[in-house]
Amino acid sequence: MIDDKVLDANRRALDNVQGWVGDQIHHIVDFAGKLHKEYSISGAIAEVGIHHGALFFILISIATGNEKCLAMDIFDDQHLNVDKSGKGSLATFEGHLANVFPEKRNSVDIWKVDSMSLSPTDLRERLSGQRVRLFSVDGGHTVAHVINDLNIAQDNLTPFGIVALDDFFGYHWPSVTEGYFRYMEFHNRRLAPFLIFQNKLFLTTFSEHEIVLKKYREYIDILFGEELHHKWKYSMLSGFKVIAKDK
Repeated sequence: MIDDKVLDANRRALDNVQGWVGDQIHHIVDFAGKLHKEYSISGAIAEVGIHHGALFFILISIATGNEKCLAMDIFDDQHLNVDKSGKGSLATFEGHLANVFPEKRNSVDIWKVDSMSLSPTDLRERLSGQRVRLFSVDGGHTVAHVINDLNIAQDNLTPFGIVALDDFFGYHWPSVTEGYFRYMEFHNRRLAPFLIFQNKLFLTTFSEHEIVLKKYREYIDILFGEELHHKWKYSMLSGFKVIAKDK
């Protein structure tokens, strides 16, 4: 069963917030919540590239206690949006936060920032040293943005943390896929892919990869049953075993 908080956030986000969110992305958020609860993992939830917040609101549905929820975007500084990927609005995002998700207002830290100006240390300081357990990379779609944002993510991720990279293999944004492979070849120290699902690539920490992959297979076995045999398959990516789902 999917957690009621995740289902409710998914419904409210898809009904009220304009954005590009897969209709089954809430499954991986629910999985992350269950995985982290099983292994007593806590940490912040962060996203680079908010747009109007549809995905962000689903992600933070699993936040508990004093876990920070960090929303990073250039918002209205669209002159920094060099590849025109998305078009954030701070007023729109704050409106949705106040009107659709008011219970989350006190836990959300809105950071109007260009991620290309950040270092991993900058993020750590913003989070007061708290590591990140769920990190969405959905900002600029250039090769340089992808490499930079994945570097920031890997240096702040907790063990068993999950990184979601948007538009992987997306035919409108081949630069994202190119950025991923350059990152893996020249910059990666900690991350391993485990899932390709609804236009996103999901990665976790290297040492926990096999456990996360096994746990996700168990999760979808219960959730999707017979669908596994004709829509899901194991494959290899960057030397790691991954699960991929057909459309």
